[in-house]
Amino acid sequence: MPSYRYHLVNVFAETPFGGNPLAVFPDASGLDTATMQAIACQMNLSETVFVFPAPTAAAALRIFTPRHELPFAGHPTLGSAAVLHRLHGLPDAFSLVTQAGTIPIVHQAGRFTLTAPQASQRSANLSQAAAAEMLGLAEEDLLGPPVWLNAGSEQMLVRAASRAAVLRARPEPLFFRVRAQLYEGRSVAYLWHVAENVATVRLFYDQHGVVLEDPGTGSACANLGGWCALNGLAPLSWRVEQGEAIGRPNVLYLDVSAEGVVTVGGKVWPVGEGVLFVPEPA
Repeated sequence: MPSYRYHLVNVFAETPFGGNPLAVFPDASGLDTATMQAIACQMNLSETVFVFPAPTAAAALRIFTPRHELPFAGHPTLGSAAVLHRLHGLPDAFSLVTQAGTIPIVHQAGRFTLTAPQASQRSANLSQAAAAEMLGLAEEDLLGPPVWLNAGSEQMLVRAASRAAVLRARPEPLFFRVRAQLYEGRSVAYLWHVAENVATVRLFYDQHGVVLEDPGTGSACANLGGWCALNGLAPLSWRVEQGEAIGRPNVLYLDVSAEGVVTVGGKVWPVGEGVLFVPEPA
């Protein structure tokens, strides 16, 4: 029976058991799409990454949630970068290929940082009042209507009027599933507020009619940076805090240059490793 080694890491973790858990299979050669999806469901983490050779980069990544494949996600990309850097002695500057493009990676002072793809923005066609209602907030808790941002993985961004409003949000599942829907089976919204260069954020997503919360989301942080670049807030350097409301603290570092280049970084803690047995087809 074929076996595949995997590594468990916590991404955006300032302490060993903080951050967002991730499983990385550093050599997924021989696995097909259906098997990778089944393994991601078995691992039951927000994402699982499968690594393949790439002719023009350190590696190519395929990123799966328990339900579907993603073109790009920040915490899987940075977690994979840390695993591959440690296993293969990679230099402190390298690149990884995702389905959203090639992502430059830099390792410095224990932190891994990615450069995000250039972002695009479009209207969410949702009023401020309707967005507030779906998040269990009052209209005055938000600063304007939401928008869709895409710096590799498209998500709805909603700007809150205060840190307290971010932490008070309690999405209403029916409204959320319909109003935050990107496509059938994918509803997602990122609520954020910044004060004195510290952003408080939460990312909500629908899973089978239940609204869940992600503890640490690099792709959404990249989208936030893209929004800032497109809306005249650059240059900036923010500490982004996520996961407080669910007891899983994550710290991300968001920088946007005057030219609009967005980088997202954080620390990665190794947690463990193991071997998964994959049955051969009958």
